[in-house]
Amino acid sequence: MMPHLMKPLAILLISIGALAASSMAAPAKGGWLSTITVTDKGAHIIGNPSAPNKVVEYLSYTCSHCANFELKESPLFKAQFVATGKASLEIRNMLLNPIDLTAAMLARCGGKAKFFGNQKHLFATQSTWLGQTKNISENTQTQLKNQNFAGFMTGVYDEIGLAPIMQQRGITPVQAKKCLADKDALKVILAMTESGAAAGVNGTPTFFVNGELQDHIHSVDDLKSKLK
Repeated sequence: MMPHLMKPLAILLISIGALAASSMAAPAKGGWLSTITVTDKGAHIIGNPSAPNKVVEYLSYTCSHCANFELKESPLFKAQFVATGKASLEIRNMLLNPIDLTAAMLARCGGKAKFFGNQKHLFATQSTWLGQTKNISENTQTQLKNQNFAGFMTGVYDEIGLAPIMQQRGITPVQAKKCLADKDALKVILAMTESGAAAGVNGTPTFFVNGELQDHIHSVDDLKSKLK
């Protein structure tokens, strides 16, 4: 994962404020899994906004443990607790490196209705695109050093094979590159990472249940034991 790219990410984390991007929840039809809400901090919530249990997950798209939870544990949690209105699940970003930033920007592409599907697809294909980071060119790395973040992310998108992966989600290269150039989305993602670090998040995935930081959550059973 190219450690020499990680240091310049610190440049991104200076003087970034959160943006208001709230969205009202719609009534659930056939279960709460169709209800997606965007918080005033830009985080995405699936499920009943008034659920008695509010679960927050800080995740990284380059984290293998996050992928494992998303693909193996999250579906069961959503079926048992989110669909029934007993819990909501809020996703927040915790960036680990600049590649992670590129994936996080793409996850938001297409609006809130596509977010959770985009996320699942990025995790399902993680080994494919993450295995291509050796193809990131010197020119693309220079874009990051020069703080041309859109240029850097566009280069990463092209060079590690994220274009065909996002096209499988119905997102064209033109749409994807517009998303990667979205300065407001960039601020939102960086602000979440900054606030997560301030709240004690030092690894991924990290969970909060009803406002309390939890240790050693690796499965649905682990989460279940923390719910009301």
